[in-house]
Amino acid sequence: MSASAPQPRPQRTLTPALLGVMWMVLFGFGTFFITYATLVTTGQHMGLTAVTAGTVLTVMMVAVVAVQPLVPLLNNRLGSRWTFLMALGLQASGHLLSFLPLAPVVTLMTSSVIGGLGFGILVVIGTAVVPSTVPPNRLGRALGFYGATTAAATAVAAPLGLWLITLVSAAGFRWLNFVLVMLALPAILTVPKREVTQQQGPHSSQQRHAESRSQMQLTGLVAVLLPTALILTVFGLVLAFGPAADHASPALYIAAMQVFVVIGRFLSSTSLDRHSPVAVMLFGLATALFGLTFAAILPAGWWLGFAMAILGFGTGSVQAASLLMAFRQAGSANRGSVAWNMTFDIGLGFAGLVGGIGFTYWGAQTTYLACAGVLVLTTVAFAWYFGRHRQTQ
Repeated sequence: MSASAPQPRPQRTLTPALLGVMWMVLFGFGTFFITYATLVTTGQHMGLTAVTAGTVLTVMMVAVVAVQPLVPLLNNRLGSRWTFLMALGLQASGHLLSFLPLAPVVTLMTSSVIGGLGFGILVVIGTAVVPSTVPPNRLGRALGFYGATTAAATAVAAPLGLWLITLVSAAGFRWLNFVLVMLALPAILTVPKREVTQQQGPHSSQQRHAESRSQMQLTGLVAVLLPTALILTVFGLVLAFGPAADHASPALYIAAMQVFVVIGRFLSSTSLDRHSPVAVMLFGLATALFGLTFAAILPAGWWLGFAMAILGFGTGSVQAASLLMAFRQAGSANRGSVAWNMTFDIGLGFAGLVGGIGFTYWGAQTTYLACAGVLVLTTVAFAWYFGRHRQTQ
């Protein structure tokens, strides 16, 4: 009797490597946003003014963004395991440095910047390593699980931090954050040892062809990241300033938006294995635009909550599709991760400037409607560009 041919092993999305990455970003993102949400309060407890503590927060975010372009170099030189170890090690060190017996502003600035550097490394290496943890035909689903993890950690951590800081002492709060980061460390062993990515596509021996290819990718990357940045600016506006309606409880509407960001990012990511990322991106932009327009004009009530949920779902869809497209347009997961994460953080940071000026001189409703108008223009530019370059998708 002849032996039967071995059956191929079923492909999995939730591989040990992907689960390990999700575990690390769950605690890494969670502890960072606990720190982010409580940094001003912590500074005031240390005797600093709100302005000084807010300045420290801004410097921390500058550190987060500034280190991100260096992460591909670290990943290529050290490998993904050591890069993860550096990221989590810096975050843990930041919490330990908060015990320094120095001037409060020096202690807070030092601990925040070191922790911010660690988080900046983590967001890039975490995103870049996902493609190496699953088969290519499972990448959309993998990004869905990864994105849902980071979005959920972000959504839960801020209110959790504000609650915890009222329950435990300052020292206990710092130790708790340190322990949470340490819980992420064992998962480093699940990350593949090989390099995460290599330059995709054939290398031409002709310099002119290489330059043309590079220019095409750069233009496509800009076309993807411009509407993404605007969506994240709107997202940051809602988080920082609340909805436009008078007498609207910001917490309830922000919660509705946050929940549907997680849902939208997960469902849209899983659909990317079956549908074009351009189509998913356009769906997300249209959905977000619809939600934003009605969120800007509706009064407080159930319909406003529904509009905020639609805005959240569209925002999550744009995050999912733009990340995969950034990988493709940048030519590698390393560069795409850097570009996308910098766009994410810059968009959130730009929200403070837009909200500060717009809400003061134009009012909340006009500011949100102006953002909707600019979103229409960037969506049209996105559709026009990728309509002309369908063969590259």
